[in-house]
Amino acid sequence: MKKIHLGVFEVNSVNHLTPGIWTHPEQNRIYFNQLSYWKNIAELLERGKFDFMFFADTYSYPRKNPELAFREAGGAPANDPMLLIPALAMAAPNLAFTMTTSTTFETPYANARRFSTLDHLTDGRIGWNVVTTSNPTAGDLFGREDFAAHDKRYDIADEFLDLSYKLWEGSWEDDAVLMDRERRIYTDPAKVHKIVHEGEHFRLTGYHSSAPSPQRTPVIFQAGSSTRGRIFAARHAEGVFLKAPTTAILREQVADIRRRAVEIGRSPSAIKVFTGLSVVVAPTREEAQRKYEDYLSYQSREASLASYASVTGIDLTALDPDAYFENIHTEMGQTHTDRFTKHSATRKKVHEVIDDFLKKGFRGLTVVGSPEDVADQIQQWVEETDVDGFNLEPYVLPGSYADFIDLVVPILQKRGMFKEEYEPGTFRERLFGTGEARLPEHHPGVRFRRAGQPQ
Repeated sequence: MKKIHLGVFEVNSVNHLTPGIWTHPEQNRIYFNQLSYWKNIAELLERGKFDFMFFADTYSYPRKNPELAFREAGGAPANDPMLLIPALAMAAPNLAFTMTTSTTFETPYANARRFSTLDHLTDGRIGWNVVTTSNPTAGDLFGREDFAAHDKRYDIADEFLDLSYKLWEGSWEDDAVLMDRERRIYTDPAKVHKIVHEGEHFRLTGYHSSAPSPQRTPVIFQAGSSTRGRIFAARHAEGVFLKAPTTAILREQVADIRRRAVEIGRSPSAIKVFTGLSVVVAPTREEAQRKYEDYLSYQSREASLASYASVTGIDLTALDPDAYFENIHTEMGQTHTDRFTKHSATRKKVHEVIDDFLKKGFRGLTVVGSPEDVADQIQQWVEETDVDGFNLEPYVLPGSYADFIDLVVPILQKRGMFKEEYEPGTFRERLFGTGEARLPEHHPGVRFRRAGQPQ
């Protein structure tokens, strides 16, 4: 039986996945500004032997209906999650962390330097979720009007990654740092190499400022499920976050990514696939169902539909509710339009899309039931889809995590589906095995290991 990995899907803000649930009396997310709140969450996850915390992040602002957005905490206020990681890494010395940054609005050098720093400070427990940023309001914040189309953003991301590999893998040799006090040689200059990159989208000349970190390159994650996104994932990703409307479609997407990886010379097991998992669990099914209905009763319909518009660019409330939701094109969050169009078994009218979204939102797979019910469903999904793990998507915190850890994790451990203790090593080693701290030889990034040296 496959042993799964578990992460959590987090944001450093008030609202998450179910707009309006911040008003629930058990929702402590309102304390997101306090480091003690996040410290308690990290310690709880470490108690549950979770593999990692994944922090999603985006640059955007409420261009439409800002009054609603600010009143309902629809995106703002929100803080930079990267600044939390060093403190949380100390509080939870086994937990790994994955952080989102954008290849459209960050610069390769500054981004590489930050991740190298985090990899050093966490002893190799860091991953990077690569996003291209689908929200054009980010361009306003950076004073840019050249917001690229969907596939073009992935072309830019390909070059961004190649340049990042040059910095991480090619600038410093493993034994460049000597720290020889007697000879007064901290670094052997002959083993630090200048990177010269002249590309279509980026130019760089110079040296990476950070010495090799435990993993050199952070574990690379990617979350797009579009065709172009899966091509990108097959080339670069070591972990993929997928959300599909059905397990059949999820199975197809998992198989497609593994097939594409093999076609470019990578191992099909070199990519760990995760999907979102929302769990409401209680000692009995009836109690779990009551809890689930209670959570949804705090949802804001208005804010939920506004969140759909902000992610996809499509205002469902402006469409004819009795018209079919089809012939839809967007350069933004295509995952969340495809689920109602090409990934839907039936044609859906706009009012059906609204009803479905209000029930599920941006969540992935959902299960409500007893501990055995939840464990059975997780096992079935793993067997049906070949996913390698799940990102737990909370309703209220810390309750959603505590319930899962106390009620479900022991059953998964008893069945041999989840670890009972942490293994030593870096984040990459936890995912792929002892001795696999660096990019494997079949990863395209390894060809840049001598990027700064004469070929």
